[in-house]
Amino acid sequence: MTKIKTVAVYLGSRTGAGRKYVENAYRLGQLLAKNGIRIVYGGASVGTMKALADGTAAAGGHITGVFPAGFKGKKDNADAGIDVGPEGVSLTETIFVKDIAERIATMENLADAMIFLPGSFGTMTEAFSWMEEWQLGYHTKPAFILNTDGYYDGLLSQFAKMIDEGFMDGCDMEHLSACATPEELVAKLS
Repeated sequence: MTKIKTVAVYLGSRTGAGRKYVENAYRLGQLLAKNGIRIVYGGASVGTMKALADGTAAAGGHITGVFPAGFKGKKDNADAGIDVGPEGVSLTETIFVKDIAERIATMENLADAMIFLPGSFGTMTEAFSWMEEWQLGYHTKPAFILNTDGYYDGLLSQFAKMIDEGFMDGCDMEHLSACATPEELVAKLS
């Protein structure tokens, strides 16, 4: 594996139930920054996305937000008039793109590895796009799951079921690692 200099981090625009999700996102940002690893993320100023950016900034790290111009976020944020844009966080740089598809492609191109934390459909779309790219042979960049309190145990079981039922090979999972803590995950990046 080549040295990982930049990671794409996919995570939630909500904070989730309980402080553990916010705390892990913040801690991951700190640890990546302290280890000199640059971060590329979706650029939002809400949810665990904000916590990641805040943790990175607090540790003096480099973080790039990739944000679709004019994007208002989930319907509940848009309806409430909540600005989800990158103006609410301290970023090293912001790249504005035309839409979500371009955001995904830009983040994939900028990063050497991908990390995904608890999130919703958007997080899954981004993570599955990354994993599909290596399954199809377009790259071999690794992916890491921060499996906070077993959040992704069901998904990991589903991956095992896909292999057991012949829809995937075990080698389809060779670039994926699941970690329970930010510390364990960052240690695997070295």
